[in-house]
Amino acid sequence: MRGRDEVPPASDVSPERPAPLAEAGRSHAGPFGMLRSGRAWIGGALAGIAGGFFGVGGGVVIVPILTGTFKLTQHQAHGTSLAIVGAAAVASLAVYALNGNVAWVTAGIVGVASMVTARWGARLSARLSSERLAQAFAVFLVLVALRLLWRVPPANEHAIATDVAAIATDLGIGAAVGLLAGFMGVGGGVLAVPAFTLLLGMSQQMAQGTSLAVILLTAPAGALEHHRHGNVATRLIAPFALAAALGGPLASLLAQRLPQAVLVRGFAVFVLFNAVNLWVRADRKRRLAAT
Repeated sequence: MRGRDEVPPASDVSPERPAPLAEAGRSHAGPFGMLRSGRAWIGGALAGIAGGFFGVGGGVVIVPILTGTFKLTQHQAHGTSLAIVGAAAVASLAVYALNGNVAWVTAGIVGVASMVTARWGARLSARLSSERLAQAFAVFLVLVALRLLWRVPPANEHAIATDVAAIATDLGIGAAVGLLAGFMGVGGGVLAVPAFTLLLGMSQQMAQGTSLAVILLTAPAGALEHHRHGNVATRLIAPFALAAALGGPLASLLAQRLPQAVLVRGFAVFVLFNAVNLWVRADRKRRLAAT
């Protein structure tokens, strides 16, 4: 037994240890608990709007809220974010599908490939420090955004091909999207959408709808792998996903009515925001680790 004044060993005290996942989504009485719940709904709604308007999962909105407000670790936030965006993509996808803006064959090929590599990405995320990789990807996103702003890719009515070269391209896109989704805890749309427009010649609306269909396969695959490592706060999924399902369809309807150039340039600005946010977060994490 320890004496009253004996200092407990370091293994017993860890000020940086995150709250157990079982407690992460549990409601707390009082104003603070209500504030946390409100932020979950607001964050989910913003993620749904981003997903519907740009064809992405919304992880860039969800992950900072999970780490900041709910005190999850980065790995836990990644896994929980993937579970949320996979559920939230359904409502937005329905709007794109009803408007004929989903390339189902391409989505199937890309999605199957991404399901495989999303698990690899999740495993790497659980083992590696991601700061340098995140900053390298941020630079890549800036280049992609500048390319979209410089010249809007024209929409090709015959963009959907099923020959060997097209299938190989779809598989390559899927592999890259899956790795990104599993490693970064995002749906992968920020990479899939420009790949569909620049490499396959899809319209922006078609690219975004197809991206959402891919996310339905990629995000759950990555989330399951994160869950195996204990990195999914299941209690937080419902409020975020329900709020996203409310915000997503309205934004999706607006996206169907915008001209190609306006939607492409709006997406490019969104990608730039993602790149800056990713760089700053990675740099802050690297500096904290160095101190």
